[in-house]
Amino acid sequence: MPFSTPTRVQRRATMWAVIVVLFLAIPVVAGPDSTRAVIASKHNLSVSGPGPVTSSKTDACIFCHTPHTSDVNTKPLWNHALPNQPYNTYTSSTYNAGAGTPASGSSKQCLSCHDGTVALGLTISEGLIPTSGSMGAPAVLGTDLTNDHPVAVQPVDDGQLHLNLFQSPPSTGDPSVNLVLGKIECTSCHNPHEPARDAVVQKFLVRSNSGGTICLACHSPSRPQPNMLNGWATGSHSTATNTVPTTASFGPYGAVNTNACGNCHKQHGMAAGAAQRLLYAVEEATCSPCHSGANVTPALRNVLGEFAKAYSHPTTTVAGSHDAAESVAPVNANRHAECVDCHNPHPASSTGGAANPPGVESPLLGISGYNGAGALRPASNEYEVCFKCHADSTNKPQSTAGYSAYGRTPVRVTNATAVDPYNLRLKFASGVARHNVSNPRQRTAVQMPSLRANMLNLDGSAGRSLAAGTYIYCTDCHSNNQARKSNGTGPNGPHGSTWNHLLERRYDLEPLPPGGPGGSSTGVPFVTGISGTAGVCYKCHDIDTSILLNQSFKEHDTHVRGADISCSSCHDPHGIHGGTSANNSNLINFDVAIVAPTSGGVLRFNDQGNFTGRCYLRCHGKDHNPLFY
Repeated sequence: MPFSTPTRVQRRATMWAVIVVLFLAIPVVAGPDSTRAVIASKHNLSVSGPGPVTSSKTDACIFCHTPHTSDVNTKPLWNHALPNQPYNTYTSSTYNAGAGTPASGSSKQCLSCHDGTVALGLTISEGLIPTSGSMGAPAVLGTDLTNDHPVAVQPVDDGQLHLNLFQSPPSTGDPSVNLVLGKIECTSCHNPHEPARDAVVQKFLVRSNSGGTICLACHSPSRPQPNMLNGWATGSHSTATNTVPTTASFGPYGAVNTNACGNCHKQHGMAAGAAQRLLYAVEEATCSPCHSGANVTPALRNVLGEFAKAYSHPTTTVAGSHDAAESVAPVNANRHAECVDCHNPHPASSTGGAANPPGVESPLLGISGYNGAGALRPASNEYEVCFKCHADSTNKPQSTAGYSAYGRTPVRVTNATAVDPYNLRLKFASGVARHNVSNPRQRTAVQMPSLRANMLNLDGSAGRSLAAGTYIYCTDCHSNNQARKSNGTGPNGPHGSTWNHLLERRYDLEPLPPGGPGGSSTGVPFVTGISGTAGVCYKCHDIDTSILLNQSFKEHDTHVRGADISCSSCHDPHGIHGGTSANNSNLINFDVAIVAPTSGGVLRFNDQGNFTGRCYLRCHGKDHNPLFY
C-alpha cells in the first residue's frame, strides 16, 4: 500500500488526540469522561461552549493548550498568556506557611484567567482570540488574594494539619486532593477538566465537599489540643442536621452538618479585608445568621437576641478586638468578650460536656482558659474560661463605675485592704468564706442549715445535687433569665439577662440612702419564692423555712422582712478576699454604700459562734455599737 501524506484535518485530529492523552496523564484528570466534561463546561470558550464566554473558534482546548509553540516552562503544553504582576496573598496571626507566591505552576495558570488582568483569549500560539461575554464577579479573584485560600505554598506543621502532609512523599490522605510538587495549589482542590464531581457546587472541585471533606483532607480534627479543630467530629457544626437556606450567605449543601466548614468559612470571593481566617463576616456577625433565631430549621435559640436585653456581655461593643493567637494568661492589654473568647465553634456542642461542675459544659468545649498559673488550651473547668477576664486581668475596672452597665456594684469593707478587690479567682480561693466554684463545698449541713439538697430549677423542680464536696458553676448564678439548663426556654450562659449583673434570677440591691451610707433607706420589701427579691439565693438556700425562721442567724427575719434589708447589704456573694474568719464568716462583708461605721469609726462584725455575733456599724439610721445577735 503506497504511503500517503496525511491531510491537514488528519494532522490536526492526531495532534489533539495527543493532547487528550497528555490530559489523561496529569493528576487532576479522573478518566476518559474528562474530555466530554470539559467540553460541556464553562472552560470551553469555543463557539459551542455553554458558558458566559465564547468565541468563534471550534477548538475547545486551544485557550489553555496547544500541540506546538507552547510555553516551554509550563506544562502540559500551556498556551494561555501568563500574568506578570505580583499578588497580595493571605496572611493571619495563626498562619505560618509563608506568603504564597504563585509565580509559576498550576496556580499561575489558573490565575491567568481568574485574576482578570489577562484577556481570556490571549494565547501564545495564536495571539489574541476575540471572545464575547465575561466571567461573573465571583470567578474574577483579582490580584488581592488576601481573602482567598493560600496557594503555591508548602504546608508547615503547626499542629493543625494532617501529619501525612509532612511525610515523604507528602500526601493529604485523600486520593482526590493532591499536593502539587509538595505544595498546595489551585489544582489541589479544583480539577479544571471536570466541573461536576461535586454535583451541588459544580465549580470544578476534585470531589464533593459535603461535610467539608476537601477541607478536612488537610486540616486535621484528630490531632490534640491546642489544635483548634480537635473535637470537630462530635461538635454541632459537624453533626447537626438542621437545614439552612442555600444562598450566598450560607453553604450550598442545605444543612449544618453537610455545609460543615462552609457554615462559617468561604474559600474564595470575599471582599478584601472583610474578615480574618476566610470567615463570612467579622466575629459575631459570622455567628448571627444562624444564632439569631432565624434561617435554621428547626430554629436555634436566639443567642444574639440576648445582647439586646437590659444587661449583657459587652460583645458587640468591642468588635475587632479578638485575635485567635492572643495570650490568655490572662487577657490584659485588650480585655474583650467576643463569641470566640468563650466558644470554640469547632468542638462546641449541645451535648458531650462535663456531667457536673466544675468541668466545662458542652458549649465551652475546646476553648482556652486561665487558672492563675498560666494559659490553658483547652480549659478543663468552666471557671477557667471566666478567669481569663474576671481574675488577674490587669486592666479590669478597679471601681464600681467600671461595672455600672450591670447595675450597682457594692463596695465591700475588705476592698480597702485587698490587693486586687475585683479578682474573682482570689475570692473563690478564700480560706475565710466563699462559694464553691473553684473549690468544693466544705461546710456541713449543720454548719449551713439553709442549704437545699438540690438547687431549684426555674419551674420549682429539683435540679442538680448540692451535696458535700460538690461544686457550682459560675453560670448557675450568671446566665440568661430563661436558661434552658434550669428548665427555661432560652439559651444558656451569661449572654444577656433581664436581671442585674447578668443573673439568672432576681437579686435586688438596696437603693442608696438619700443621706449617705448608714442613713434611712427605703430598703427592699421582701418577696419570697424563685421569682422573688432574692430569687438567685432562693435557688440554693431555703429562705422560707430556714433563713426566715432564724435557723442560721436569730435576727434574719427581723432584718429581711422587718427592715427590708437586702442579702447583698451584709453578704459578699463570691467570697471574702482578705478579711478574717472572725469578722467575715458566712460571707459577711458589708456594702459600705449602705452601711457606715459607728460614730466611733468602727465597722465590723464579730462572729461569736453558734450563729451569733456582734455588729459595730450604723445602718438604716440606727447605731449598732455593738448590737449582739
